[in-house]
Amino acid sequence: MAKTATKSVSKGAKKTNARKPKRSWSTYIKRSLKQVNKDLSLSGKSVKVVNSYVNDLFERIAAEAAVLVRANKKRTLGSAEIQTAVRLILPAELAKHAMAEGTKAVKASA
Repeated sequence: MAKTATKSVSKGAKKTNARKPKRSWSTYIKRSLKQVNKDLSLSGKSVKVVNSYVNDLFERIAAEAAVLVRANKKRTLGSAEIQTAVRLILPAELAKHAMAEGTKAVKASA
């Protein structure tokens, strides 16, 4: 007599331990620091602090830009909304430098 498999397979079974990948800016933080001064480096803890700051700033700018899109009754998040959000979130002088660097990066990529 042949043995039959009694294993039940359910449709649509999902993994329970799947993790969301963490976004890290550490590579870019280190590259930027090396552009400023090749002799400087950051400890792992310092990189985590700067990474946390960058993530926080990214989320704040994205949230403000989303509010601007909803306020203007648009469905598309564009560069104008991002620029306005940066001007609202960052202090005046830092916002000016951010606008200049952002414009330069967009021109270089296009």
